[in-house]
Amino acid sequence: MRNKTILIIGAGNMGISFISSLVKNKFSNKKIIVLESNPSKDVLNLKKRKKIVLIENEEELNNVALPDLVLLAVKPNQVDNLFSLNLAKFIKRSVIVSIIAGKKTSTLRKLSNQNLNVVRSMTNTPISVSMGSSVVYFDKKTSPKAKKLSKQFLSLVGQVVEVNKESQIDTFTAIFGSGPAYVYFFIETLSKIASKNGFKQSDEMIIHLFLGSILLMIDKGEHPAILREKVTSKGGTTDAAIRSLISSDKFYKILNRAINEARDRSKKLN
Repeated sequence: MRNKTILIIGAGNMGISFISSLVKNKFSNKKIIVLESNPSKDVLNLKKRKKIVLIENEEELNNVALPDLVLLAVKPNQVDNLFSLNLAKFIKRSVIVSIIAGKKTSTLRKLSNQNLNVVRSMTNTPISVSMGSSVVYFDKKTSPKAKKLSKQFLSLVGQVVEVNKESQIDTFTAIFGSGPAYVYFFIETLSKIASKNGFKQSDEMIIHLFLGSILLMIDKGEHPAILREKVTSKGGTTDAAIRSLISSDKFYKILNRAINEARDRSKKLN
């Protein structure tokens, strides 16, 4: 895979996460091409350290190698004006992997003037530490080449799961794509409560709590429900807290409602 040339279009949060992962996977700087008209300090720093090739406009495409794979990581509202005649021609033989929320494969085919090598995917920010969760969808027109290369590429940054229905990407986006924000929000909320109760190092303590609990779950290889039950003594303090959370499915309903709203939003972007 490291002999493949990757063109990343868009270096926002997701784009920079992929760039960071490719650098960590020891791709040659000439193999990581980034097209970004408004590069951040992080991207400019990578260019300065000669870790990537940065181009800020399409006219510079003629100065770089033809990409084997193109990652579309721009915002949904930037897609319609993305594929100029020059860009479409440049990536004509490339495998196109899109992680743009809400944009269907059929739309991407039409805009890019591609018939076979378009793949729709979605992932999350832990890809920057090679612990991402990614989903990939192939329609009937997807070539074997595109399937193989896109899976190899996404495997560099974590777990990859293939889905049979494109609509599942909206659900994946709501659960796993937005998932890190849910985790951070839960950490943030517990930290506020701990701080209010006098724990000055609440942030570090709560992060350690989450990390230790996850590592323990991995080490034990047991379902989280079983581990929860082991920690919860009947009539004890944990039991009182858990009963409050699960009474009338309050916690489940709150989280499920939030995920449904995220999924509906993803659908509206189509």
